[in-house]
Amino acid sequence: MEINFIGGSYEGRSKDLNSQRCVNWYPVIGGQMEADKAPIAMFPTPGLKTWHTSATTAVVRGLHKYSTADMLYAVIGDTLYSINTSSVATALGTLNSSTGVVYMADNGNVGNQLMIVDGATGYIYNTSSGAFAAIADADFPGSGTLTWQDGYFIISRPSTGQFWISASYDGTSWDATDYATAESDPDNLLRVFSDHREVWLFGPTSIEVYYNSGATFPFARKLDETIERGLGATASVAKEDNTVFWLDDQGLARRAAGYKPEIISTRQIEYQWSTYSTISDAIGFAYIQEGHTFYVLTFPTANKTWVYDISTGFWHERASYPSPYTGRWRANCHAFFNRLNLVGDFENGKIYELSLDTYKDNAKIIKRTRTTKFLHKDRKKIFHKSLEIDFESGVGLVTSQGSDPQAMLSWTDDGHTWSNEHWRSIGKIGEYDRRSVWNRLGSSRNRAYKLEIADPVKAVIIGAHLESEMGRF
Repeated sequence: MEINFIGGSYEGRSKDLNSQRCVNWYPVIGGQMEADKAPIAMFPTPGLKTWHTSATTAVVRGLHKYSTADMLYAVIGDTLYSINTSSVATALGTLNSSTGVVYMADNGNVGNQLMIVDGATGYIYNTSSGAFAAIADADFPGSGTLTWQDGYFIISRPSTGQFWISASYDGTSWDATDYATAESDPDNLLRVFSDHREVWLFGPTSIEVYYNSGATFPFARKLDETIERGLGATASVAKEDNTVFWLDDQGLARRAAGYKPEIISTRQIEYQWSTYSTISDAIGFAYIQEGHTFYVLTFPTANKTWVYDISTGFWHERASYPSPYTGRWRANCHAFFNRLNLVGDFENGKIYELSLDTYKDNAKIIKRTRTTKFLHKDRKKIFHKSLEIDFESGVGLVTSQGSDPQAMLSWTDDGHTWSNEHWRSIGKIGEYDRRSVWNRLGSSRNRAYKLEIADPVKAVIIGAHLESEMGRF
């Protein structure tokens, strides 16, 4: 019988009920269903291919592609760098902080300014003169977060409901009267965010949407568009697929369907997040690769990363080294630059290309895990005579680890204890007819299988077939 070996991560409060996990694989739906061998398969998540190595070992706090130039800007530790398309970096200036998320925006060729905020201080780098300095205007109120819209740098003032705007195309000039307050709910403003020429103002219990009305103070609230759901993690907001994503105040992942906060997380995933000691430090970004749009949500304190595939609706987990290769994914921030998806490491100063043809993270092992849902039939015993997993075979490397790539299978009949690992080859290089079959697997009334691969190869799972026999009791 065909068994559903393909799926996402949905391990819930009861492992007997929800056992599925999907780590460093993601489901891919076939483009032409009638022409495909299977309607859905599992592909390996991208590896981290080193694109730039910083002179300092520190967290990559933010990446920003300048809007009108082929230049990437990165804040690594306390230093701002410009990096060209050849990945050559130039140090531009020093911030007053060395950790924490930064936000960046630019005003293009009109003002030649890149603005950076680190939660307290605002900085301007002038791309024309090369000058870098903290904003000196006495009216600058300090900044929590930053965005750009319609000629203005827009910031949130920490510990208030206020958002401020700069002078037109000039982040060095601020006026003490150029601000407004998000007032639909008496909460403080956590995040300003621009999407489709609207400014979204996120508070801990509400969200307001503003537009450019053309008045003296240009931004006015859309009176019918107050969302009665808040923001649970300031840095979790991201946009892609023509909408906005965030982690809300109740620990649910949401996307805006128009102005309605649609839930995209599942009860099982929400349970997992509820076990974390904190979720307020979650970091979110989105990217597109080979037709899939991903919303990435990392919980630094919990050391976990979850990814929502907007294209399919499946969630999966991503994990990186060090051993046991179950910690958070190393990607801390993202920018699309020079036709590459680039991400910054959370501790070593490196910037990576997300490569679907790379099967290691920074030359370190990627451990991929798939745990199925439970197989059962009316509480009767099922004799598991053999299980064949249909891999893309013959993907072994010429030498070293992966020359004879192995798949490790184990199983649980109670949801809590696991069998020993049983290894099978998925095919040395050129062994395209290799079959991966496990025989004489015993019997159970309730069984979930777990597959793990740690070799750096193209580990594609197309499906699985179980030869079984029903018992009489």
